[in-house]
Amino acid sequence: MQRTSAIGHLNGVKRRIGMLFLCMCFGCALAWDALSLEDCVKMVRERSLDVESAKLSERASEASLLSSQASGRPTLSAHINQSLYDTPFDGMSQDHYRLNVGLSGSYKIWDGGQTSASVESRQLLLKASRYNTELAVLNVQERVMNSFVNLLAAKESRIIADSALVLSDSLVALNERLLEAGTITRSDLALVKSDAAQAKVKQISSAQAERTALTDLRQLLEFSRTDSLNLEAPQTEYEKPEDMGAIPSFANVMAEVKKNHPGLTSDSLQVQAASKEEEIAHSNNSISVTLGAEASSSFQAWKSDRYARQAKNGYTHSISLGINIPIIDGGTTSAKVLSAQVETERARVAQRETEKSLEDSMEQLYLQAENADASWNAALANLESAQESYAVAVEQRNVGLITFTDFLEQKNNLLNAKSTLIQAKYTSILARNLLELYMGKFQ
Repeated sequence: MQRTSAIGHLNGVKRRIGMLFLCMCFGCALAWDALSLEDCVKMVRERSLDVESAKLSERASEASLLSSQASGRPTLSAHINQSLYDTPFDGMSQDHYRLNVGLSGSYKIWDGGQTSASVESRQLLLKASRYNTELAVLNVQERVMNSFVNLLAAKESRIIADSALVLSDSLVALNERLLEAGTITRSDLALVKSDAAQAKVKQISSAQAERTALTDLRQLLEFSRTDSLNLEAPQTEYEKPEDMGAIPSFANVMAEVKKNHPGLTSDSLQVQAASKEEEIAHSNNSISVTLGAEASSSFQAWKSDRYARQAKNGYTHSISLGINIPIIDGGTTSAKVLSAQVETERARVAQRETEKSLEDSMEQLYLQAENADASWNAALANLESAQESYAVAVEQRNVGLITFTDFLEQKNNLLNAKSTLIQAKYTSILARNLLELYMGKFQ
């Protein structure tokens, strides 16, 4: 009876564990059910392998800093030496043993400021590496943003292609009935079927483009092939550029970008670190002062019973002060100084190049945002005109005032207007979001 009760209790525990596991799995599935653009941009910081690689460089900088800090601390070491020796020519040749033990330490009191400058340089480089990590994050976030918006555009294009295919198929069915009734010719039906075939090709192409965009985004987010990826995109509800608000002035954009861009901060720190390396190079021929201390003892002849006395009598300790005064180094210091100066200038040039490149890129992106807004408004007007023309063409075709070729032309003009609108809309959305990304609004 007790065994039956225990088995029942165990089965109950198993069921509860199983339900908990399913709940956990279901909860994980819900976590990926609806990802917004902000979710994807923030998620890639923790999932991207590019960011992980940048963090390894950051850890290498930490190790370099620890090494520089350790070089300025006192050192202490112990030594134990066991030796075997013989005196073969004194008439009493036999093996002798000697054991030496001791402690020694040293501390560099002065090195011309090399150690402190080296530590400061490594601290600056560590900060720069952290900003380089943020720069890697920014770059991969930009790629995710491009992929996300491209996926939205591809999805909307596929929806339009689906509806166009449905319309073309319905026209084929209608014209087949009209052919049976004798109101159209076979050439008219062939033209309709040709248009339907082209619509099918466009639908397949748009579906492939959507799958490709989805795969790109999934791979950037480091999702496996079995993970589902569903998006939540309020951007698709935008009907005109004004729905996103006004574009800030270029001066305000650049002010925010310069304040938040990690590449600029990293370059500034690199310049400061290079200046510290110049200080280190100048101090290469500086006087150095080292304080040393040692304590040791020894005893020999393992058969002796006077080990304690030997250790006491053999004990010595000493303290030393060493001063190194460079006189001639064959031009080594001058060469190191020149090399450090070159690296400093190189860092300054790199900083100016980054500033110029960033300003040029932001100017292009700003113009792209303005042009995309204008193109969006123009596409809206073009779509309205195409819709009116198509409505007139439908009426005229129904009463036989225009040929089917003219009708197809108006239908295709409408589809092209919709495609142009999608392109302009999502180009504008992408440009706006990229501006906000560089301005630090997705941090």
